[in-house]
Amino acid sequence: MKRITTIIMFVMTLGLIGCGGPAGSPGITENEILIGNVQDLSGPMKELGKIIPAGSNLYFDHVNNNGGVHGRKIRMLVEDAQYNPQKTVVAVKKLIEKEQVFCLYNVIGTSPAEAVRPLLAESEIPLIAPATQSGTMSDMSRPAAEYIFHTDTGYDIQSGILIDYAKGMDENAVIGVIYQDDDYGENVIKGVEESEAEMGITVQKESFQRGATDFAGQVMNLMKGGCTHVIIAGIVKEPIIIMKTASAMGFSPQFMGISPTMDHRVALAAGPAGEGFIAANFAQLWNSDYDVPKLYRELCERADVPEAMMGMYHYYGFSTAIVLVEGLKRAGKNPTRKKLIRGMETFNNWDGAGTQPLTYNRNDHAGAESVILVQILDGVQTIITDWLK
Repeated sequence: MKRITTIIMFVMTLGLIGCGGPAGSPGITENEILIGNVQDLSGPMKELGKIIPAGSNLYFDHVNNNGGVHGRKIRMLVEDAQYNPQKTVVAVKKLIEKEQVFCLYNVIGTSPAEAVRPLLAESEIPLIAPATQSGTMSDMSRPAAEYIFHTDTGYDIQSGILIDYAKGMDENAVIGVIYQDDDYGENVIKGVEESEAEMGITVQKESFQRGATDFAGQVMNLMKGGCTHVIIAGIVKEPIIIMKTASAMGFSPQFMGISPTMDHRVALAAGPAGEGFIAANFAQLWNSDYDVPKLYRELCERADVPEAMMGMYHYYGFSTAIVLVEGLKRAGKNPTRKKLIRGMETFNNWDGAGTQPLTYNRNDHAGAESVILVQILDGVQTIITDWLK
């Protein structure tokens, strides 16, 4: 009888170890919450891929130094998938199956994030704050939607807002859009086409492949079309090259950008061609006087974060980390993946992350539907609107 009892206890112990922690949840131990992140550390978006998780860790370190979440410290594993959908699938499988992370966070890029939907559904694992503003991520009719919590206004909504703003500036505005020809650009064009139908206008559309370096043809077409306002749906390098190319060709429309262009360094890197650039922004400016930006700058100073790293990309990682931590708090002292999902669904006009207020429920994981517009004026990024929908 004693031997049987010993065997049973041994099997139960193995079971607890296999489940990952006392709550029976992967990635949870008595002292730690393990989360998984997939970034581009060595590909076409490596500038963002290194800066964004650095911003996240700035906040996670702050939380850990103050007792963690219900006594557990957060540890983030970051995999490099080079902004490649297939490599992202491999990286996410590793994080789920080998590393046994509790949840996924900030997977970067629209196409890469879309590619992992089957894995989310199969493992029933939440993805908090995917690092893409594509409206498809919050479409509750799509596979695995119940596991995804979006923190940013969709690209389709943003493009509509920018078109409305351009027409408000000049009712005779001739609008063009130059967009990345992938899932990101597809969602931008969805919003453009909706605005065309609603407003009875035609927007000139020019596409480019991710990583392109020659935009002379697209710029020439926009010039020939008489565009007075041009929306750029790129990431970092492409908007810079587009604005410089236009300037060299004597073309000077009002350039406007979808939110991946929001960091002030994008426009400033374009030199004089970037002066006046307007971008859609998901949050309060990192250098503003609101509470969360103040905390951000204070922690940057304490951690000796290089000034060259500070900005909206770094702040994006910081603010989305706040969202995740709030969700973990709401998951309770014995968290499970399902409890994290239910905790996220209790957000109601919550504004604690320095972003637009976030609301989630079982039927809506969009989070937000508004942006503020910022503009480079005399070399300084300045807020020029309230929250726009």
